[in-house]
Amino acid sequence: LHTPPTPSSMCDQCCSLRAFVLAASILVCAGKDVQKKVVNTAWWPPGSEKTAESVGIVSHGFVFMTGMMELNETLHDTLQAEVSDIRDIAVAGGTDLSHLVDCLLNAPKHGAHRVRTAFMAALPHGTRPALTVVELNGEYGSFFPASAACVAALPDEGREEPRRQIQVQGAQGVSTHGLLHLEASGSVAGALQAAAELIRAAGGAGLGDLADCTAFMRSIQDSHIVRSALQDVSPALTVVQAGLEEASSQVSLRCVASLSTGGTDASLELRYGQGGLVELPGKFAYVAGQYAKKPNATDAFESLAAALAPAGLTLSDVVNCLFFVKHHNKVFDLFSGFFEAFNKNHPPPPARDELEADSECDNCTVVAKCMAAFPAKPSSPGLMLVR
Repeated sequence: LHTPPTPSSMCDQCCSLRAFVLAASILVCAGKDVQKKVVNTAWWPPGSEKTAESVGIVSHGFVFMTGMMELNETLHDTLQAEVSDIRDIAVAGGTDLSHLVDCLLNAPKHGAHRVRTAFMAALPHGTRPALTVVELNGEYGSFFPASAACVAALPDEGREEPRRQIQVQGAQGVSTHGLLHLEASGSVAGALQAAAELIRAAGGAGLGDLADCTAFMRSIQDSHIVRSALQDVSPALTVVQAGLEEASSQVSLRCVASLSTGGTDASLELRYGQGGLVELPGKFAYVAGQYAKKPNATDAFESLAAALAPAGLTLSDVVNCLFFVKHHNKVFDLFSGFFEAFNKNHPPPPARDELEADSECDNCTVVAKCMAAFPAKPSSPGLMLVR
């Protein structure tokens, strides 16, 4: 998605409008639970999701955002524009940049550190989401130097556990609404040790709380190492190859842990199903990457639907997807299959992001990593799946 920067003459009006929309959104959404609600902005108006992806989805206290791409004269200006887009989506969803919990950025080769620096400089002072930066091409190859796909939390001043930014050596994360979004890097053993320490610092038990992980490996030939290390805890795991920010790192982990596990309410315990399914009842179902051999990935969407079915969910419940395409010049084939699966047969479509990466399946065209949302709790009156 490429949007032009806002003219400076409109800045004051835009900021005032954003503040008004945010205040109104918080008044409407505070205390409510929503399974799936489409977000619209001035540049992605209602109805856009009928022919493309949803630019944002509100679900169970979070706003999941489609990856933003901009192209300006400098990397600094590019990231500033992308953060402006992210702010628009966040505000339209009822939150703001200070509530970002997780972002995935792609960068050009040897450019990860510069992209991280420029992105962080564009955020409000003190805001530090779990930030994963990998050196991969985007959906249009190297034409766009970077893209950013983020998740923000809805503000809830009445909650017992406020939003917390937590950092330990080798890992950082943000905990809110019962989930910890985290990033950890280093050797496989070191990254997992750091992730476990971070989860405990957030109030969890350790790696057994992991619900979902994407492992970006410097070499896909080492994928068996991370799979072996996580076999006893079994998160929904997807492994792809990527250039990493630190030359000494073997892996960069982007994960979600449930801080509801280990409590007295057994209904909040993680449940494990077939096809890489991990359920957090009442909130989300995470599915490991599904492989496609067809260019349009319809076989991956069929596998995704089959994995979700035992949990009582369908493709209509999918709120966010991350696609790894083997060749970026085939991305429009993926868009065709996406339209068929979601826009046409299971609307509204989820938020999404696309990156070019090699996977564990050498002859596969796409890896589709998606998550779905369970219905909103009946105790929240009048909140149904919004289509």
